[in-house]
Amino acid sequence: MSSKRVPRYLEKLTPAPEAVRIVASRVKPVSETCELPVWEAVGRVLAEDVRAPHDFPPRPRAAYDGYAIRSSDTPGRLRVIGEATIGKIDVKYRVEPGTAVYVSTGAYLPEGADTVIPEEAVKREGDYIVVDKQFPPGKNYDPVGAYARRGQLLLPRGYVLTMLDVAGLLDVAVTRVKVYRPVTVGIIATGTELFEPSDPAEAEERILRGEVAETTAKLVEWAIEKYTPWALVAERVLLPDNVDTIAWYLTRQMRGLDLVILTGGTGPSDVDPFYQLAEKLGGEVLFRGLFVKGGRPTSAMLLPDGPLVIALSGHPVSALHGFIRLVYHVLKHMGSVRRAAEPPLQAVAELVGDIRAKRPQQVKVRLYRENGMLYAEPLPLERQQSSVIVSNVEADGIAVVENRQYSRGERVPVMVYREPEERGSGGSPG
Repeated sequence: MSSKRVPRYLEKLTPAPEAVRIVASRVKPVSETCELPVWEAVGRVLAEDVRAPHDFPPRPRAAYDGYAIRSSDTPGRLRVIGEATIGKIDVKYRVEPGTAVYVSTGAYLPEGADTVIPEEAVKREGDYIVVDKQFPPGKNYDPVGAYARRGQLLLPRGYVLTMLDVAGLLDVAVTRVKVYRPVTVGIIATGTELFEPSDPAEAEERILRGEVAETTAKLVEWAIEKYTPWALVAERVLLPDNVDTIAWYLTRQMRGLDLVILTGGTGPSDVDPFYQLAEKLGGEVLFRGLFVKGGRPTSAMLLPDGPLVIALSGHPVSALHGFIRLVYHVLKHMGSVRRAAEPPLQAVAELVGDIRAKRPQQVKVRLYRENGMLYAEPLPLERQQSSVIVSNVEADGIAVVENRQYSRGERVPVMVYREPEERGSGGSPG
């Protein structure tokens, strides 16, 4: 087997948006679907539009705690004949002339009532209420179909279902949804120097001997579970830097998965293991290296009759940068996602300091709030190095910037992984 030799810099760096387009053009989204109870479908991707199965509410429903009455009886003194509570559509009372029924918010109105008087708008005298002004019909209740009309679009195909969606759908009697199957993912951490920590004392001793505790693959797994819940990590393993071993795992143990992510061993060298792996498996290299700083060795190949393989940096934050720029968007494509529930970059912060970026990169930042504004203060340059992993604990998030100069006061997107510090009001930031 010949080895493709490359220089210690990568041959061609691909911009991340182009890399996403390349992968999307070669990899089909999952198409298999199943029907689930809506309460079991949180995090899954809707495979068809969700529409209201009924007019809802099916009967008028009280919008306030108060009294269901006939508007023609107001003003006047009315006898309270009973109570209608939420949870029952059949109300045993009927409002006749001169009577009222107490209703709680959300209760269905009894027959005969055409308006609701809020509790605080009447005077209660034993079994009677006194209404001192005229109330018109149609007040303070929700009519039939006020929440949703039968056939009304509630959620479109491609949305990721949230728990708030579940609450809303169940409120109008949507109990089942059709969803796509999860995108299946395997993660292989590579590195002869790595070990899986288990015993704290042993781990401390091994780290002081020069070994490295494996954390990057765990970080990628965490990111997938948090930000792409429609993807399922089926397996995560630690393997030595051995092309034959990795190839065996890819073609045997993980062959049936949709995506396999490699962490570590991705940097170029005199003999490039990524190209070796592609040659051995007959894989097609889609791109080798991203035009970014932090995660530059990020690459992808397509195996014949096998999974898509994405290789990420072995450095934790650089791998996370590769996840944000590439893997997240690839998983959206593979999962048929139109709108995700919780994207990694949800916040925007004002910079406290300058950033000069020659390539798109991630910047470790401290975050704080002042006067309702979120501010991002970059760590010193020497703490930004990917090899200084301990500086992760000094940051509260990472800013994701493009290849240009940013000045103090500009706003940048940030991934927040720790609650920002609250600072006092007044004065200028920083």
